[in-house]
Amino acid sequence: SVDNYGNGRTPIMGGIIAAFQGHHSSQWTITERAFCNNVYKLCIPFGIPTVALISLLAGPSHPMVTFFFTIFCSMEILSQEFHKWSHMTKSELNPFILGMQNAGLTIGRMPHAKHHIAPYMGNYCIVSGFCNKVLDTSGFFRKLERVIYAINGVEANSWKIDPKLKAKTLKGDYSL
Repeated sequence: SVDNYGNGRTPIMGGIIAAFQGHHSSQWTITERAFCNNVYKLCIPFGIPTVALISLLAGPSHPMVTFFFTIFCSMEILSQEFHKWSHMTKSELNPFILGMQNAGLTIGRMPHAKHHIAPYMGNYCIVSGFCNKVLDTSGFFRKLERVIYAINGVEANSWKIDPKLKAKTLKGDYSL
């Protein structure tokens, strides 16, 4: 969503959206950020207040809901650091991180590089990339873009970059 919708003025998520969209033209800058500078924007929508609210809404009889969302929000916050690692050279990474990338626990350079080919229309998963093939070959994101467009008329940024992609999607061709 942050690659394709909104901008820096979007409420709550604007800073994250601006950073993700700007990242496509200046990919290397993410590697220059310290950990806290890299993840703090994600703490606003996914941090302790969000997990506390989910826990309150789920109530004491649903601890697994709280557990799930605690893990989910933590991974969402850390995703930006995993993403940073995918832009670093092997020589810049410690062996533990390289091992995580090689095991597919976090996304590596080559799998993530596919996302940075305009019009940035696939390979959106930046934690491990595990779901990219299934989501891309099933047309999941193209179908979702078509639904969003039908509901509110907002075009995905990938459509603005590639009008042929928009035409294909609106015809029901969801292939990449």
